[in-house]
Amino acid sequence: MENNQRKSGILLHITSLPNERTLGTFSCECEKFIDWLSQGGFKVWQVLPITDCGYSYSPYSAVSSFAINPYLIDLSEYLSLSELDTFGFNKSDDRVVQQERIDSALDLIYNKLGKDTDLTEFEKQNKSWLEDYALYKVIKESCDDVSWADFPLGLKKRNKADIDTFIFGHKDEIRKIKFIQYIAHSQWNRVKSYANKNGIQIFGDVPFYVEMDSADVWSNPTNWKLNSDGKGEVAGVPPDYFNKDGQLWGNPIYNFSAMAKNKYKYFTERFKRQSELFDIVRIDHFIAFSRYWAIPSTSTTATKGKWVKGSGEAILKELTSKLKINIIAEDLGIVTEDVKKLREQFNIPGLKVMQFAFDGDGDNMYQPHNYEKNCVAYIGTHDNNTFMGMLNSSDWDKINRFKRYLRIPLEWGNDAVIDNTIQTLYRSSANTIILTMQDVLKLGSEARMNIPGKPEGNWTWQLTSIPDTSTAWCFKELADLYAR
Repeated sequence: MENNQRKSGILLHITSLPNERTLGTFSCECEKFIDWLSQGGFKVWQVLPITDCGYSYSPYSAVSSFAINPYLIDLSEYLSLSELDTFGFNKSDDRVVQQERIDSALDLIYNKLGKDTDLTEFEKQNKSWLEDYALYKVIKESCDDVSWADFPLGLKKRNKADIDTFIFGHKDEIRKIKFIQYIAHSQWNRVKSYANKNGIQIFGDVPFYVEMDSADVWSNPTNWKLNSDGKGEVAGVPPDYFNKDGQLWGNPIYNFSAMAKNKYKYFTERFKRQSELFDIVRIDHFIAFSRYWAIPSTSTTATKGKWVKGSGEAILKELTSKLKINIIAEDLGIVTEDVKKLREQFNIPGLKVMQFAFDGDGDNMYQPHNYEKNCVAYIGTHDNNTFMGMLNSSDWDKINRFKRYLRIPLEWGNDAVIDNTIQTLYRSSANTIILTMQDVLKLGSEARMNIPGKPEGNWTWQLTSIPDTSTAWCFKELADLYAR
């Protein structure tokens, strides 16, 4: 859907909001941040996926494409300070320990409120996914957290008699999972409503692929190419800017021919859910709609994969005909003509990243004078180094190319480069521009959110407090000056 209004926004994931006990949650800090966005003239708040991925793990590795991450729940809404103190929250502890403490707090909330809460309407509205998700979570817990592929055979194959017997013996545990989703949904709806009332759109993110060990795959295995011997193909990307070995994600490959028989019902249900959670939806790894990188499951890197034609046109026709949804394409990487044509066919904006603009290749697509209006432009995304971190680690030639483009003296420092780059982005033709909070605050590499291909140490950067009004006023001035 074409992106016509000029606007600016901030990328800051929920977990990066301030919280003295845990990573950020759906707390009052959300409203404080929305107030700050409004003061700065911003119209968009971009977050990463909010689906259930566990505590401090990659938000792109969810056990459900539909369920909200329970670790984003603001515990303080339901528990007193004295009750919270009994759990001994400490952010320096191992993530597993922190997750166990939050689980115990959620158990207490359920014991206090869950059995008396009427879930009938919530269950009805979320019937297509909630029962399978809750059942998957409880079976997994009862089996010591093994993958569904290692569930007892009857539960793995979803034999009706085995499933019915399990449900009968675990009714309370299944209800608890549903109740936790209910309160997560309620809190997020409150955040989104507050944002919308203040003129802020929530910009969400949806990975193209799902995890093999997920409620999605367990409940509907025919949607994927699953071999009984486990020697099929898995997803990833070839060597690129981020990683010389490519990225071996290991996600199962979709069975598009099987999906076509029910008009890609899984995709329409998945994006219907996302359109309920967000005002704008970014499709991560959009290029897989056109073609995807299939890697032998025995490979240890992504270098030996092959390109396979995708079914994007058919899927997008179904999505756009059945849903009212604002889609953004994350089309970074190897962008071929067929990817561009697919975006243009459905008027879907792509991304521009200014950090890619001055690597010595002369005039390139990421330089602001080449931006088409229907795009979303960044200095960097959550996968990039912070801009200050990039400048501190770049060679002088690259930094000077930035300075010459910005028309600033070569002797000026990195603070000036950041200020002038932000202004250049504001006055660009891109209808939407997004700044990371790290770049707004001019933070270095220590504030980086994610290093692609690095298994540990990501996703935990967090603000200590919401910036004050004085940090917002200059952005309001830029928004007014450049009609954003």
